[in-house]
Amino acid sequence: MFELRDSGLFYTPTTDSESRFLCGPIQVLGISRGDNGTKDYGLLVEWKNLDGICIRKLIPRRRIMNEKSNFVKELLLDTGLVISSRKGVWEPIISYLIQSRPKQRYKSSAQAGWLNNSFVTPSWCVSNGAEKVIYSGNKSNEFLSTSGTVSSWQKEVGSQCINNPILAFTVCVGLSAPLLHWLNWPSSGVHLFGKSKISKTTILILAASLYSGTNFYYTWRATENGLEATAVEHNDLLLCLDELHQAPPEVVDQSIYTLANGLSKMRSNKTITQDDIKNWRLLYLSTGEMGLEEKLAPIQKGVKAGQEIRFLEVPVQRKYGAYDELYGHKTMNDFSDSIWKAVKENHGTIMPKWIEYLSLIEDLSGLLAYRVHELRDKWQISKDNNHGSQVLEAAKRFALFGVAGEIAISAGLMPWPKGSGEHSAKIAFESWLEMRGSSNDSEDEKLLKEIPTALKRWRSKLLPEGQPLNDNFGYALDLEGKQAWFLTRQAFQNGLGIRYKQHISQAVKFMEEKSWMETNEGRDTFKRVVDGGPKGGRYYKVIPHRITEELALDETLSRAAFPC
Repeated sequence: MFELRDSGLFYTPTTDSESRFLCGPIQVLGISRGDNGTKDYGLLVEWKNLDGICIRKLIPRRRIMNEKSNFVKELLLDTGLVISSRKGVWEPIISYLIQSRPKQRYKSSAQAGWLNNSFVTPSWCVSNGAEKVIYSGNKSNEFLSTSGTVSSWQKEVGSQCINNPILAFTVCVGLSAPLLHWLNWPSSGVHLFGKSKISKTTILILAASLYSGTNFYYTWRATENGLEATAVEHNDLLLCLDELHQAPPEVVDQSIYTLANGLSKMRSNKTITQDDIKNWRLLYLSTGEMGLEEKLAPIQKGVKAGQEIRFLEVPVQRKYGAYDELYGHKTMNDFSDSIWKAVKENHGTIMPKWIEYLSLIEDLSGLLAYRVHELRDKWQISKDNNHGSQVLEAAKRFALFGVAGEIAISAGLMPWPKGSGEHSAKIAFESWLEMRGSSNDSEDEKLLKEIPTALKRWRSKLLPEGQPLNDNFGYALDLEGKQAWFLTRQAFQNGLGIRYKQHISQAVKFMEEKSWMETNEGRDTFKRVVDGGPKGGRYYKVIPHRITEELALDETLSRAAFPC
């Protein structure tokens, strides 16, 4: 029989024996289990140590009963629980723990993030359901530290974002991290870059202050060998990465895909189970002195279209480095120092309140989807306005950042005037678009650059109808006073510098949408019998005069170089 007294835990082996002191005060507060209720059971144990400090720990049941492990013994001794010096004391302590049946039940998760409408972190949880939730992973509860209050953060930190759109934007990015889950969007990042000594790290820690203190960020180099583990720890949270320029370009190139994919690598040296596959969904905020194109140049790699959307680059070049308003400080450095000081004293209080607010919104997924679409339309970003799919996707991301800021303002968490979140996101999006230089998709933009040269190549080796094709590029036929060119597949691909055959369809789709090409059989080609050409001939039909007119090119490029 066990008895918990103020002085500790006592054990009476039989009804006629004396009670024996086992250890200081210890009790099981609740029983946890995994989300499906069939595994990962644990005990939430609380005890007082030698200094009277209460310690609370979730201990897996399998580790309590493991005879080969001294885990529980070492844990209790290391944390200062008073233990009787009598022999055989540990067996009854273990029995007491494993036999306890408290009423309180918890759903547990070894990973931070959403658990239905509840949210789990190593440091705090927001329970919004029939059962409370609890974190069961290995990360320290100091992962997300807290200092100050919501009010003090608003006064000392948040208020500095007013009239400082880059600061407000980074906060909006931080607020958006837990929203990806509700939109079912993959992970992605925002990269703020500019010359050295313009306070890029300062704006990073300001965004981090939503979650924790000034140490809540990593350098790109530091995550080189542990990126997957770091990503798992930041599921549904913001991951802050500094100093892009210090990391090897090969690492940066691969890391962008790793973070976006959201799945750990399969290891070939062991049998893989479902539990071995780790996943994550996060937003990361990156800073550095260079953009991705410059970073990858030493390894002769260009920026792929997919990377452009996974890694949204925003140049930082405001009036005073990263700032527009210094709030009475004489220099940019003085203002940065004041932000560091404010964040050290005020951090980690906003995110629990933000999650609590979000968890109570009915149909959060529908609300976010509607607001994002609405804001993107307000910015007049649409296919009808000749914006490519990549620009549309990027605009959707920037719109989410703006929506997050506006919802936080409405919730009373951001001390900003209404419209500040939207305004900061629009400024960032316009900077991204201006740096990109075009509203077309990257592949389409490359195609546009190749077309004048392609027209020159094609016109030089086209034949009139009736001649054998041999090694020429195709035929130029007069149709209603204008030429139409019927090109072979190889001539079309090589002329536009298309390296891989699978990209031919992309080029055809782009040119057909602009009426520069025509097809007639539900595929990329145009089937036509051309005198002198191969039987059952299929060609790529290009209308050159439409290209030269729209691109204001020399009209001679629309006529084949032979007398017609």
